[in-house]
Amino acid sequence: MAYATLKKRVTPANQNPRPYSEAQAWFVWSFAALFYMYQIILRISPGVMADDLMGEFGVEACALGGLAACYLMTYATLQIPAGLGLDKFGPTRLLRYAVPVCVLGTLIFSLSNSFYLACFGRLLIGVGATCGFLGTLKLGSLWFTPQRFALVVGMTMVAGTVGATFGQAPLAYLIGILGWREALLYVVAPIGMILSAGIWLFVRDTPPAGPRSPIQPADTSLSTLFEQLKTIALNYRIWLIGFYGALMYAPILVFVDLWGVSFLTKVYGIDKATAGSMTTMYYIGIGIGSPLVATIADSIERYKAPMIISAILSIACMSVAIYVGHIPLPVMYALLLMAGIVFSAQPLIFAAVCPLTPQASHGTVISFTNMVVMGMGLILQFLVGWLLEQTWAGEICNAIPHYSIEEYRYALLSIPVGLFIALVIALFIPETFPRTTKKK
Repeated sequence: MAYATLKKRVTPANQNPRPYSEAQAWFVWSFAALFYMYQIILRISPGVMADDLMGEFGVEACALGGLAACYLMTYATLQIPAGLGLDKFGPTRLLRYAVPVCVLGTLIFSLSNSFYLACFGRLLIGVGATCGFLGTLKLGSLWFTPQRFALVVGMTMVAGTVGATFGQAPLAYLIGILGWREALLYVVAPIGMILSAGIWLFVRDTPPAGPRSPIQPADTSLSTLFEQLKTIALNYRIWLIGFYGALMYAPILVFVDLWGVSFLTKVYGIDKATAGSMTTMYYIGIGIGSPLVATIADSIERYKAPMIISAILSIACMSVAIYVGHIPLPVMYALLLMAGIVFSAQPLIFAAVCPLTPQASHGTVISFTNMVVMGMGLILQFLVGWLLEQTWAGEICNAIPHYSIEEYRYALLSIPVGLFIALVIALFIPETFPRTTKKK
């Protein structure tokens, strides 16, 4: 009944009372995409200021991992409420308040003299960032036709790659000039304020003609939403796909975002900006590989095979990067680029879970899967910090704990182990690629 009513309302006579160009759609979408870029920078920023933070707050690796993971605590916890809120209230309303929350968290973090106050700032950043990825996709689904939505997803991944690039070497360079507090207070926070103003001024939920997609959830009552959540939470196949995605994400959350810069500066004796440029190669690889792997999966009509191959190659790349000594610097750049490319089957998890639920539940199942991924990432960031402390010889220089290459390698063993477990899980994941009408 609800769908029939919707079809009646969206008729050829009134579908486009005020035509608009696709350029206008991209313009509106770009503000949400810029917010996604911005929250990626905030998420990974502790990685390029790890030594500064340990020295400033007088903490060691485990506590630093907890500080960085505060972002993931609220981000992962609020994924499902954010997804439901976007469906219920629309992306614009949530995005308008999400950016100021991120800015407030950044200001608190940059001005904090207490470790616990800094943790509170990171928690607030995670609250605001919850709407970044989901809000960008939701806005794209309303402003673009379904046939263009795949391109919107691809461009969103590119936006995340650009944000990660700025959050590595450029941010490290800025911190080197200004200091970490000043960089956040006088550069990063004001950029968020400008972005917030742009969203308030230019972003609307739908184009003048209304949503481009003809299908919307028919029932958003609480009872229906909770019934959808119950069905999703009891589906073991969704959990398998989520755990695979979480363990495949370990190189990003553990190595690229947090400990990679410190590890590479120790291995090569280079500055943070150079080490940040090396870890940035991983994100550049994702930007290259994501559309490529998606195209391959579509052409072979399989999700599972690329996911298995991705796990195997990721184990090889990350094991060599961490455990093979005396790798020439240009080779390490190329290796991390390749690691990002072969990682790029991981985003297929969001396509793989959708066929397991009705179309009206796709937003909820994507939010649920993302919650599993980021929630396990929270555990892994704590774990690596704890492992570092278990083997730490107690060396301190300028009030900053110093960890040896061997200590880093011991703690980072969690990455190849996690990737191996992901490979085993992938063998049991069902193939969910939608069958074409030609296939039986």
